[in-house]
Amino acid sequence: MALVRCPKHKIPYNDENPRGCPACAREKGGERTSLMQELARAQQAHSQPSRTTHTAPAAATAKAPRPPGRTARAPVLHPFAISTRPPKPLPTVQGPLEKLWRGATDKRSFAFGGTLIVVLAAIVMFTAGPRFSAGTSPTPVADADVRPLPLNVNTSITLAFSALGPRSPRANPDDRRLMRYTFGSDLVIDATGSVIYAIKLRIPNRSWRGFRVGMSRQRAEGELALLGVPQEVTTPSSTGQVVAGYVVFGSLDSRPKLTLLAEVRPPNGCYDVLVDLQPQAIGTLDDGSVSYVAVAQEGGSLNWVVTEIRVVSRSRRGPYSSGPAC
Repeated sequence: MALVRCPKHKIPYNDENPRGCPACAREKGGERTSLMQELARAQQAHSQPSRTTHTAPAAATAKAPRPPGRTARAPVLHPFAISTRPPKPLPTVQGPLEKLWRGATDKRSFAFGGTLIVVLAAIVMFTAGPRFSAGTSPTPVADADVRPLPLNVNTSITLAFSALGPRSPRANPDDRRLMRYTFGSDLVIDATGSVIYAIKLRIPNRSWRGFRVGMSRQRAEGELALLGVPQEVTTPSSTGQVVAGYVVFGSLDSRPKLTLLAEVRPPNGCYDVLVDLQPQAIGTLDDGSVSYVAVAQEGGSLNWVVTEIRVVSRSRRGPYSSGPAC
């Protein structure tokens, strides 16, 4: 069995079909049908061939010899013939990371990113200035939280151990004859033998004879007047600099210092009391990589407060006095 094509209707049909071309058979019977319907029926019949198609001998399906003198016609492909062309490749789906990388490596993205960085840097440079952070030093302490220090010079060191706890001695860096006992970094006692020679106090929650760190200059002068005549030993020389509307210094130790002195003599004792006053810090000012200590706003007054208290014996020799006075 072989397929032939009707020269009139161009419809393929089996050559063994007794009716021949279905469209011609219907026209003979007086029926009008659509060419496309006949084509669809013929294609459906071709898609379901009979079993005899597979068992037909090779001779039946062989092409008849071409008569001499006739030219070869181009083969007519069946509408449902299988194409031998390779399939088109499927489009590659890019993930979000691949899209981001391709966008980042694009030349236009590089140019835009560089311009954006320059603009942001300029904005930060012109808008970001010195930053002030409030913070008081010395830190104010309530009167109820301040504990008295029941010690004095020219007394036994065992009294310090009873009040503060035992400590191992170390050599005094200023005089090898003295032994230093440290009760934290801001409470130091120097002794010669077993007798207290000097006391240094820098913590705000301890007081000595009414003196404490953080008290105002007026109160400090009043307490000194109860012991002796207050005297100014040193005069501050540094005035600081003005940055972003604040009077600042490089550090807490670089603040100007004013020292007041009261001399206690017999029969009340034999020692000197020295009180250091400095402008109270109100915060820090950060200007890039440089940090300053702010003590007042520009044009404002400085608040002088006690930052250190020293009690030195004047009945013994040592590095912190001019010698025995009584």
